[in-house]
Amino acid sequence: MFKRKIMSEFEAWKNSGGKKKALVVKGLRQVGKTYSVREFAKANYKNIVYVNFKENESAKKIFDADLNVDRIIIDLSAIIPGSHFEPGSTVIIFDEIQECANARSSIKPFCEDGRFDIIATGSLLGIKGYNKKKSKGV
Repeated sequence: MFKRKIMSEFEAWKNSGGKKKALVVKGLRQVGKTYSVREFAKANYKNIVYVNFKENESAKKIFDADLNVDRIIIDLSAIIPGSHFEPGSTVIIFDEIQECANARSSIKPFCEDGRFDIIATGSLLGIKGYNKKKSKGV
């Protein structure tokens, strides 16, 4: 396997000191965002919790309630078999995060909590009006 250039950026993010921000990877569809993130996670973390919002409707529902990190962790562990949340050695990957606006809102509480690294991927992030309900005419 060849090493993608983005891996060095991921490593710099992981090794940054202090309170870490989430890593958000956005770009065109089908260019390798998810693949790169998962390969990086496999090489650098003991535990990986992977949530794909495009494929997992029950994951979206978890974020409909309050954005308390402890509650979210408990609920995710109930729907993702074999998930382990160990502070300092777990990365949570929110894939296709554009599909769940409330999950995007949870990034800040997760970063403030600081126990887990957060990586989010999305192909339509920043596209104005994406995933907004269309209003019906009068």
